[in-house]
Amino acid sequence: MGWLFMRDMGGYATPRSYLDNQFTYAHADHRLTVLASSMVGSTYYAACERIEASGGRAVFAVVCLTRQSTGARDGCTFGYKDSAPLRR
Repeated sequence: MGWLFMRDMGGYATPRSYLDNQFTYAHADHRLTVLASSMVGSTYYAACERIEASGGRAVFAVVCLTRQSTGARDGCTFGYKDSAPLRR
């Protein structure tokens, strides 16, 4: 996956709080919840739980590289790159 850059973190104070919010949501067919997360340097690690409306459940890891820049010419000051999901 490539990098996703944006002008700001939408009012979130830290990359961790921003990404926790991005990976916590509910849709009609499933919901995703961050169970625990941590930043080690500029790398975000999270344990996430996906619960299907049909009752299925999976717990998996999300790893994102993050980058912050104050002098970007295009004004984009925060970016992240998530890991590709592992398939079994």
